[in-house]
Amino acid sequence: MPHYYLCKGEIKPVEQLTLSPRDQGLLYGLSLFETMLVKQGRVIMLQQHLQRLTGSAASIGITIGADRDLLAANSIDAVERTGAADGVLRLTVTAGPADSGMGLILFSVQEGTPYLPGRYAKGFSLLTLCFPRNEKSPLIRHKTANYMENLLGRREALRLGYDEGLFLNSQGNVAEGTVSNIFAVQKGELFTPPPEAGLLPGTVRQLVIELAPLMGYQCREEDITTNDIKTADECFLTNSLMGIMPATSLDGKDIGSGLPGRVTLDLMKLYPPE
Repeated sequence: MPHYYLCKGEIKPVEQLTLSPRDQGLLYGLSLFETMLVKQGRVIMLQQHLQRLTGSAASIGITIGADRDLLAANSIDAVERTGAADGVLRLTVTAGPADSGMGLILFSVQEGTPYLPGRYAKGFSLLTLCFPRNEKSPLIRHKTANYMENLLGRREALRLGYDEGLFLNSQGNVAEGTVSNIFAVQKGELFTPPPEAGLLPGTVRQLVIELAPLMGYQCREEDITTNDIKTADECFLTNSLMGIMPATSLDGKDIGSGLPGRVTLDLMKLYPPE
C-alpha cells in the first residue's frame, strides 16, 4: 500500500516522514480519518468526505495544515501517483504534539476492488453485539481513530461466522454496524436510525436519504429495534466502500426472503453516483 504525506503543501513519499513520538494521534488516538472508494481513477464523493473531516476537526480542535481545496488536490495526486484505477484512499489527520498544534496529514492508497459482485448477490449476515454503543458520547459523530469498539465488535462477528456486527445503544435501539449504517425496508418505505441513536452519519447514508425519494421510496429517520429488522421486508447496509450492501439475516434469522430485496437492488444503482 503506497503512503504519502503532506509537507508544506507538497505531497511526498512516506519514506521521508519523521513521526513525532509525542503526536497525540499516536499517543491517544486524537486523529480523524476518511476512507474513500476509488473507481476508474476517480475518488468517489471526495468533497463530502472532506467536508465531514474538516467539520470534525474544527469541532474537536484538530488543526489541519491545509484547506479543503489543497486536501482534495493532494488526494487526487496520491491516487494518480499509484496508477490505481480501482481501490481505496484513506486520508488521516492527527493532532500532533500538544505544544505544536500541527500534526500529520497522511494519504494511503490500496489498489483493488473492496467488495466483489458475489458479496452483493449473497448479502451480509448480521450479529447483534453484546456491548452497547454510547449514544451520548461526544466522539460518536466523528470518524476518529478511537476505533477499538468497532474493531472488537467486527472481530467478534467474524469469529462467529457473521459478516458484520450490529450495535444497539443504551436504550436497546439499533444504532449502526461496526463499519456501516443500516436501513430497514417495510412496504417500500425506508427506515434508518437518527444520529441521536448513536451513529456516525455516513456519506452514503446521506446519499440514500436524499435520493431515494426521487426513485419513489420515502425515507424516515426514527428509532428501530432488532425486531423491526427481523420482521422487515428487506434490509441493507451502507458505507463508502461497499456502497449499498444487502443484509439478509440477523442473528441467524432470515430478513424477508433471506435474499437481496427488490428495493435494495434498485437503490444499489445510486452508488457510486455519477
